[in-house]
Amino acid sequence: MPRIIKLTDRIQYLQVSYDPLSADVVAVRGDSAWWIFDVGACDEAVNFINALPRNPEGSSARFKKNIVISHFHRDHLLNLVRFVQGEVSLDFDSVYLGSYASKVVGEVADREKIAVTSPISFDDGVKVQILPMPNSHAKGSLALIVDDYVFLGDATYPMVGHGTPDVYNVQILEQQTKMLKSLTSTRFCLSHKRGLVRDRDSVIQFLESVYARRQKNENYIVA
Repeated sequence: MPRIIKLTDRIQYLQVSYDPLSADVVAVRGDSAWWIFDVGACDEAVNFINALPRNPEGSSARFKKNIVISHFHRDHLLNLVRFVQGEVSLDFDSVYLGSYASKVVGEVADREKIAVTSPISFDDGVKVQILPMPNSHAKGSLALIVDDYVFLGDATYPMVGHGTPDVYNVQILEQQTKMLKSLTSTRFCLSHKRGLVRDRDSVIQFLESVYARRQKNENYIVA
């Protein structure tokens, strides 16, 4: 059974489920909006998003609900597809997507759909940044940064469809590691991990250890 876990006074998340496979869904309360990272694939995720109050306690303004989709895999965005197809009611105003996720979702009637091709930021009581994240796992991925937290979805994971062992693209892994090292936030959040939050340095050290296994003239690393 999925659980709702509170990280800070402003950040909570619905823990991943496995039957069906559904990614963690993060909700960040700004001063004027909810910032929701991924929408999952289970009914509990729909209920979690819909239950986020439009008029939170202590606020006189009606909050918007802004969704950020990490990448195009079904366990992260299926509920948005279900909404587009009329299968569920999902309470939101805007959705930010990378190019591949945008193609999977299609047209989102009566909602604002924003394609993210370069970093964008907002000051909403917390500093919110949405940025494209190079990675081997899924093209067109996005990360959400909220103050000291970086929500990465599956961005640190290997390529899919190759079975075992794990496979990473050499050039993309180098780009990703450099980008992550440039960030000042210290808490990296990886979907499908019990506890979600990881220490920044441990994540970077792992990726650097994978990169160290590269072979001359090889485009891929077998980890």
